Amino acid sequence: ILPQTSPAWLANIPTPTGNAVIHQYPKDNTITVKQLPGPYKIDLNKYPKQLKMPPTDSPEVQDVIKQLDWSKVPKAQQRTIKVWAVDTSGYPKTDPDCWWSASTCKRPKLSYLPDDIYTCPQAGHWGLNYDDGPLKVYSFNQAEKAWEEPRFYNFLVEHNKQKATLFFIGSNVVAFPEAAQRALNDGHTICAHTWSHQQMTSLTNEQIVAELYWTSRAIKEVLGVTPKCWRPPYGDVDDRVRAIAWLMGMRTIIWDQDSNDWNLYGTPARGSVPPEEIDGHFTDWIAKRVNNMDNEHGHITLQHENSNSTVSMSERWLPKLQAAFDVMPIHKCINDPYPYWEQSWAYPTLDNPNPPLNQKDPTS
Repeated sequence: ILPQTSPAWLANIPTPTGNAVIHQYPKDNTITVKQLPGPYKIDLNKYPKQLKMPPTDSPEVQDVIKQLDWSKVPKAQQRTIKVWAVDTSGYPKTDPDCWWSASTCKRPKLSYLPDDIYTCPQAGHWGLNYDDGPLKVYSFNQAEKAWEEPRFYNFLVEHNKQKATLFFIGSNVVAFPEAAQRALNDGHTICAHTWSHQQMTSLTNEQIVAELYWTSRAIKEVLGVTPKCWRPPYGDVDDRVRAIAWLMGMRTIIWDQDSNDWNLYGTPARGSVPPEEIDGHFTDWIAKRVNNMDNEHGHITLQHENSNSTVSMSERWLPKLQAAFDVMPIHKCINDPYPYWEQSWAYPTLDNPNPPLNQKDPTS
């Protein structure tokens, strides 16, 4: 596997000062139900437009492009979008590019790239994760506004101080920094989910760099950490995209089960699926586990933190999942205590549930 190094282009990004964020895994007694602190100031003029494709000609992005070893990035075709989805027609059945959207391939064809993470190895484990946060509701309707964070983060605290892996959109991090900080301070694991939620295989190499750079930078400036993990929107990844992410310090995480909550009524995707259909997925998964029919491996299930529809679905099912599975963040179930490049962060794992403070990553 091609060795990685900490992204040098983020070394001089300012990080939070004072008490806005913690700098190592939190003590349990500090995790409580509470409201967010006052607004945390971020200079949005330093960033691209929110949820828009970032330009590739900025000095910051050009600097990263110059530092990457492009000989390690395969020349896979840039895909096209047809009716909101990538067009897989005509793609060879031999799957030369390990293109997930066409084949659900998760084992790269390139020997120097690691496999995608997509399951928990041990049966009975549930790698809890949510995409698209932190959720901010842009509405004058107070009933709708009540669904934004910290509502769901407080719900997780109330339910056994449950920790999760959160795949944050960079635009949302700078738009709602105090919510992102709350998530880190509660012990959740933060991973990248691009700047503007595009199908990544439809982008140029330079656009992929821009999407990942601005997301990593936003997380570094707001949280003081540099994730080693990312998830491609829609799962749309191939070896070209994987290689660029790996060269930028991040490993790809997918999933083995899709709750389809993204397609509910009232979601950003303008979904059409009634809640009863999503309920059916969770009912089936729990029944299989309880009835001893799910013993091959644990699961990483796609869920979202992007609307009242998805949050209410998560609130309904988390207690039932906790009763049937051992629910934990993804990095815990794969026994990786180091989700960030920062040396001071060591998270609990199955092998080491109580890591000493300031434990160093021996691989860095």
